[in-house]
Amino acid sequence: MVEVVLGITLILSLAGSVLLWHGWRHLAARHLLRAGAHGGVGMTLITAASVAGFAALDLAGYQQLTAERPVAMIRFKSVAPSGFVAYLKTTDGRIRHYRLHGQDWRLDARVLKWRSWAYLLGFKPLYRLTRLSGRYATVAGARSHLHTVYALGDVRGLDVWQWSRRLHLAFVDAVYGSSVYLPMAAGAKYRIRLGVTGLIARPVNTAARQAVDAWR
Repeated sequence: MVEVVLGITLILSLAGSVLLWHGWRHLAARHLLRAGAHGGVGMTLITAASVAGFAALDLAGYQQLTAERPVAMIRFKSVAPSGFVAYLKTTDGRIRHYRLHGQDWRLDARVLKWRSWAYLLGFKPLYRLTRLSGRYATVAGARSHLHTVYALGDVRGLDVWQWSRRLHLAFVDAVYGSSVYLPMAAGAKYRIRLGVTGLIARPVNTAARQAVDAWR
């Protein structure tokens, strides 16, 4: 996906540079009309290449999405009443830890899906994990206790997700956010996957299964 956008960026840059060069030559020869035409189109292509380049930079922060793709593992250590340390391991092998307050954990993601013709050009569905937070089981608890929330991914370059939502781009089939939440418990471990309907979390050990059974 990123490679396709980078290829488009390169083609636009080369074409724009060639047209700008021809525009400069026409200007030197005092062919003002031709210089203006070549220069204008060249600048347009260079601008488009810049936008595509920033889009590629942003898309590099996403991961390709296939059916039921594993995206993370999360486990918990109890450190206080309604307080836990969450250890989040993502598919790149990186493990990060976060202090969460509440009874539940919540994970949010952004998802980009492309139309069929864009898919044939190499545009694959993408996702980005965006936020991990603690969640209280009751409204009263949420109103009166400390909230903890952490950003998991930074936007780099052009925010394709936001602009797709605003402009309703023709090559984007679906742009949506997805989230999942389940109870925290000492020693609990969950596997998180992302499928066509969004995030899915499943308990993988006894502590997690017991927490889910009691939570229901």
